Amino acid sequence: MLERVTKETNMKKILMVVDYQTDFVAQDGALPVPNADTIADNIQSRIDSDDYIARVYTFDTHTKNDYDGSDEQKLFPNIHCEFGTDGWNFYKIKPKYENWDKFIESRKVPFDTFATNNEFFFTKDVFDIWEGNSNYANWFTNTFSKDEYEIDVVGVATEFCVKMNIQGLTDRGYKVNLIQDCVAGITEEGISEAMEIFKETSVNFK
Repeated sequence: MLERVTKETNMKKILMVVDYQTDFVAQDGALPVPNADTIADNIQSRIDSDDYIARVYTFDTHTKNDYDGSDEQKLFPNIHCEFGTDGWNFYKIKPKYENWDKFIESRKVPFDTFATNNEFFFTKDVFDIWEGNSNYANWFTNTFSKDEYEIDVVGVATEFCVKMNIQGLTDRGYKVNLIQDCVAGITEEGISEAMEIFKETSVNFK
């Protein structure tokens, strides 16, 4: 169980790691984000930090049957982050606690959740975690009060899954910090547009 923090204490921090998966990060991945492989050490340092009371990881997750004919395939024709492949797994980062293998072993279906030692793993089948996992929105708001927790966000891609994840948080009233040396985007234009949205919604840049 998570420690519950009263409103009289300082806000506690959550680390949210968005889709830092091999297909998005490795140069030979199915859908690589430029320079995303250069931020692995920065993200790992955040994961290892004792500043966080909990860590939340999201995984873009597809199967061939579901991807064929999907809206996402129209934008990105090649399947990526296919469930059970190396491309679906983390790229050169590890959770703080050594229970990742248990998550892998427990996966019987693509869309599920796993929790251990205040680390939480969620799969999703669309860009937006708030829409792509039916358990996520209620779980997050019931677990982390917006008055008690602030969220540091890292991962890829800035103008897609990172942006949508952050918008879901700010729409629900959370304080959000974008960790700039721990995110990467696809195009300069897309990144700039995302940054303008973040500024309008009072996201903090750190």
